[in-house]
Amino acid sequence: MWKNYLKIAWRNILRSKGLAFINIGGLGIGIAASVLILIWIQFEMSIDRYYAHSDRVYAVWRSTTIEGEVMSWDYTPAPYGPAMKEGFPEVEETTRLTEWDPHLLTVGENSYFEKTTFVDSGFFKLFTFEVLSGDTEAALSVPDGIILTKSVAEKLFGEEDPIGKTVVIENQLDFQVMAIVQDLPQNTNFDYTVFLPFKKLESMGWADSYWGNNSYRTFAMLHKSADLNDFNEKFAGFTAMNTEDKSVSDFLFPMSHLHLYSKFENGVSVGGRITLIRLFGGVAIIVLLLACINFINLSTAQSENRAKEVGVRKISGADRGMLVWQFLVESVLIALFAYGFALTIVGTALPYFSNFIGKELQSPFTQPMFWMVSLAYIILIGILAGSYPAFLMSSFKPTVVFKWKLDAKKYWVNPREALVVFQFAVVAILISSAWIIRDQMNHVQNRDLGLDKENLIYHQASGTMRENMVAFRNELLALNEVNSVSYTFSPITELHSDNNMMNWKGKDDSYRPTMYRMGTDANLVETAGFELIAGRDIDIYTFPNDSSSVLINETAAKRMGFEDPLGQVIQDDDLSFTVVGVVKDFIMRSPFDEVLPILVFGPKRNLSFIHVRFNPGENYSEMMGNVASVFAKFNPGAPFDYNFVDQVHSRKFESQKRTAELTGLFTVLAILISCMGLFGLATFIAEQRRKEISVRKVLGASIPGLVRLISSEFTKLVLIAVLLGVPVTRYLMDSWLETFDYRISIDWKIFLWTSVLALLIAFLTVSSQAIKTALVNPAKILKDE
Repeated sequence: MWKNYLKIAWRNILRSKGLAFINIGGLGIGIAASVLILIWIQFEMSIDRYYAHSDRVYAVWRSTTIEGEVMSWDYTPAPYGPAMKEGFPEVEETTRLTEWDPHLLTVGENSYFEKTTFVDSGFFKLFTFEVLSGDTEAALSVPDGIILTKSVAEKLFGEEDPIGKTVVIENQLDFQVMAIVQDLPQNTNFDYTVFLPFKKLESMGWADSYWGNNSYRTFAMLHKSADLNDFNEKFAGFTAMNTEDKSVSDFLFPMSHLHLYSKFENGVSVGGRITLIRLFGGVAIIVLLLACINFINLSTAQSENRAKEVGVRKISGADRGMLVWQFLVESVLIALFAYGFALTIVGTALPYFSNFIGKELQSPFTQPMFWMVSLAYIILIGILAGSYPAFLMSSFKPTVVFKWKLDAKKYWVNPREALVVFQFAVVAILISSAWIIRDQMNHVQNRDLGLDKENLIYHQASGTMRENMVAFRNELLALNEVNSVSYTFSPITELHSDNNMMNWKGKDDSYRPTMYRMGTDANLVETAGFELIAGRDIDIYTFPNDSSSVLINETAAKRMGFEDPLGQVIQDDDLSFTVVGVVKDFIMRSPFDEVLPILVFGPKRNLSFIHVRFNPGENYSEMMGNVASVFAKFNPGAPFDYNFVDQVHSRKFESQKRTAELTGLFTVLAILISCMGLFGLATFIAEQRRKEISVRKVLGASIPGLVRLISSEFTKLVLIAVLLGVPVTRYLMDSWLETFDYRISIDWKIFLWTSVLALLIAFLTVSSQAIKTALVNPAKILKDE
């Protein structure tokens, strides 16, 4: 019986090669898109979930109420982790972790900047990365141990065994290599290449015991018997027990949820990256659904042709169940061919898709589970796509089939037309959404940053560059290519510090706005391209007392309530600074967010970066060569590892660019699949109406009139689809835009142009067949009548 089903299915596919090609092509594209997205989703869902104890590893988070809103953060003071482990028996292990700037590692003549972190000895108990050699716990239990990843060890030592060898950090500190670990996998949020013992910070007095210095992340592993909810009830007042600040509440958040659900609003996790995963997972399903709709539409369009086949089979003794199985087997066979086509697309596109995503996605073809899931996938898609045609056509009665044609208009709503409307409603939603996302991106990219990012680089200040700041600065300024130089606390593209405990004259004790810190030695207004509104720039070389001066931006002045900011004194921890200048608002973090209140202090804190502004129009290779020689002179052996500010700024758009490009890609796929289905449907219907069109032509109908006649049915459906898609798009895009502080207003013209574009796409798809049919000689069609 099954052999007979397959034989009949194969014959029906061969009989309608054009429609089979459209079905297989559309389903293949839809399946390929969904498989690629599922591979990406699988990767995203695996991040930080593969550790041996992932189910009981947690990140420490804290909350407090500021101006009526609960704020949450995941940074803690240095004594937090040890005190937590000592105070709660449920805690099996803790580790602290620093998120600092890269450090310079040197072995002989080899020097590289590497992403370094200081951690406690329990780090590799919580996060079970692969250890290749040595003892990670021993390395982190002494102040001078160091753990390298495999790639860093090979860069520094070549083929030598690095265990026991010495690595010099920042040309100052010697560490002994005591362990080598495999390069951290892609599916972790940690990107460190070097691990140093937290004991080193403690031995050097760098890890202070002040509970107000939230500079470290803390992670904890609970015992197997511990319950998270019960523990969090006890843990909530931990900060209050150790400080006078009773407003802070502490809680543990599962490490397995951190990547996907780390967005907090009013103290509650409201999602995060999971929103993007759900969005594109849903879009992938919709694209697959569009392909299934093509199959349903084209199959039901053939129902009149296959009605007599059904009637003959029923008269010959076939029951409805046998007919249902026949049509389902045909559908599954088409799904099988489509899946083969889809796997070809996936195999070809996966490297490009991985590059586009920015992660090395593994090929699923080597995973046995993939092939098991694939079999279920094929059967499921085949049944979903073929169930409606199967149950519809198997229901035909022989007495009706042989007496007259089936009446396709007997439904109050024609299912085929409803599916076409759904398809193009999705197309309209995707077109208008892609348009809005593009406009939002352009709006933000054209935003006034309040600084000049062109011809500006920054470099980490390390080693002798810090020890000889003035001489190094002067030699750079002596170059014709260099316009200005400034040392800073952080890069001009980042903010490394904030505080909500600053004080100034007239401030209410209950008012605690978060203020962001920057620092400089001199000429930052000129170097960064700020616009000075009042006062002057900081310059410790001209005004030695400027180490206690501060520049503030407009937003900071407003938050502090200063009508005349110049001369105001701001207390930051135990340091006092006098306002000497006000600059126009500038943006250092995300250009999608609101302007932050930023204070640029004089150099009472470390200045870890140097910014160099070049004169425009200089020869690039010669300019960088001259600057590199000065860097090499003051930091011999160290790489010239600079960053252009404009390039760093452009990388802040990468996530949203991927969203825009993915939306555009899915829009193209949806249009392609929908047009394939519409083309097939138009071809079939035009073929069915050849005699009617020939009669109309004989009676004097013009070719444009006949084209309008055939096209009007579909363009009417597309117009209805667009009208249905507009409010859906408006709702979805309003919700998406609300995630940005700096955003556009949706222009109604977008929906007008979407309507025009969708109608044009539909008309061009259908009109080709309409013109072809209208041009046929009526004599050939009506010669047998």
